[in-house]
Amino acid sequence: MRGRSVTHRKPGAVVVGGGANGLAAVRALAAHGIPVAVVATKRQDIAQHSRFVDERHWLPQVHSDEEALPDLLERLADRWVGRLVLPTNDHALATLARHHDRLARAYPPVVPPWEVTGPLLVKDRLYAVAERLGIDVPRSYGPATRRSAEAPDIAFPVLVKPVESHLFHERFRRKLFVAADRGELLEAVDRVVAAGIMAEILDLIPGPDSACHNYTVYLDARAEPLAEFPFRKLRKSPPFYGVARVAETTGKLDLRERTLDLLRALGWRGIASAEYKLDPRDGRYRLMDVNARCYLAHALALRCGVNYPLLAWREHVAGAPLRMRPNDWRGVWIHEQSDILYMLRFHGREGLGVADYVAPYRRPKTFAVWSRQDPRPALVEWAAAFATARRMLRSAAEREEVRQRVQPGFPEA
Repeated sequence: MRGRSVTHRKPGAVVVGGGANGLAAVRALAAHGIPVAVVATKRQDIAQHSRFVDERHWLPQVHSDEEALPDLLERLADRWVGRLVLPTNDHALATLARHHDRLARAYPPVVPPWEVTGPLLVKDRLYAVAERLGIDVPRSYGPATRRSAEAPDIAFPVLVKPVESHLFHERFRRKLFVAADRGELLEAVDRVVAAGIMAEILDLIPGPDSACHNYTVYLDARAEPLAEFPFRKLRKSPPFYGVARVAETTGKLDLRERTLDLLRALGWRGIASAEYKLDPRDGRYRLMDVNARCYLAHALALRCGVNYPLLAWREHVAGAPLRMRPNDWRGVWIHEQSDILYMLRFHGREGLGVADYVAPYRRPKTFAVWSRQDPRPALVEWAAAFATARRMLRSAAEREEVRQRVQPGFPEA
């Protein structure tokens, strides 16, 4: 992989979002001599620290101000004109879709306009299209309102899941609420209503994290797949409700047709990862979500010979679409920091033993962040984790000191 020595002979790319998926996109493009700028949007972003980045910008306003990203892109259009703008989070995806026509004057329109992108971000619209195509989805008990929550036919536990995930996460710092009974459901509903966030009450699909399968694909302008790649999640952060922290390659193709049918019905073009969960109650795969951007574990596809960021660059910037097929590599992708931290936090509670935790590290593997050629992002990520741990320990010690002064001899509630 070439680094800073690469000259700017090729039009470059702008990666929006600096998480592990943004870092993978940087490395995937830089490996082919494509200069990359990173627009970091979160305090914990790391992609901007890669040695393969030629320009860095800090724009946390992306998550609160829809004009921030378009304004930055227009301000830098003189030197960035013609670059691929690649979103790695849903805020950036939504913004690029809503400002499609405005930005198309200087940048290739990688993200389709909002009328196409919107249904992939608004879950009730996505599920409605899926159901029309005969694709199984979780049962809905209606919108997250008190009236729906008081319906007598609700089978607990249930989820209170946002219609637009990125807005919910910004407000609550989690993906969803879980309600084990009526009281918890009413409390969760009241919280989302008070926040002005739309959500649905959905059936909770039981089963382990390893029951989650993804079918990923790149659709070109004619809705033909230039590449396809299936994988399976093994562990999530947090367990059961979170994002992938360990995933493995699979040869599972039985989700192919329904995924292509869904994306074509929505009019989608570009990168997409459809997630399904195998429901142990009836043996059916239920659509959980579609990520219409560089999804978190796309470095696993890269290790297997499918470079999704390069496919986007080749089609939209170079004008020379390319087909890719997975190689025969069979291994695992590990987000090492996330896996270790959640392993320490949840061991004994996610039904895994020591052998289960260690097993992926004994297999052929690729890491989400660590690279001997590009070590700084991993060092920055771990330094931030240790700093957070120290703050949490110090805060806990301070709380205990206060408690002992106020209520000596009484256990903490």
